[in-house]
Amino acid sequence: MSNFVVWFHLIAALLAILLGSINLSRRKGTIQHRVIGWVWLVLMTVVTLSSFGIRELNPGQFSWIHILTVWTIISMAVALIAIKNKKIRLHARFMIGTMIGAVVAGLFALAPGRFISTYLGYG
Repeated sequence: MSNFVVWFHLIAALLAILLGSINLSRRKGTIQHRVIGWVWLVLMTVVTLSSFGIRELNPGQFSWIHILTVWTIISMAVALIAIKNKKIRLHARFMIGTMIGAVVAGLFALAPGRFISTYLGYG
């Protein structure tokens, strides 16, 4: 695996969590909310797609964690379709769930002993 994929994934994930947190904490339905939401969606797409290049749990192969990646892609699609159909509560539930999943995945990825923590030099 290249160093670039890990750094690209990590930076995109951190930015997505930051922007997602900002969006969840501010007023909904504004232009700012929509713009941040679209940037967040692009970043999370980068995060999910780049995760397919990280295969350290099962060297060279996909692992159970990639099932969560697929679920994240589905969740983002459901949220996008929901808001396009003005199903605001469904959109909100899937966005909040996706953010919680991203934060939990990030905490596990950065935990001591995991590949990224070892790669970053503290695990």
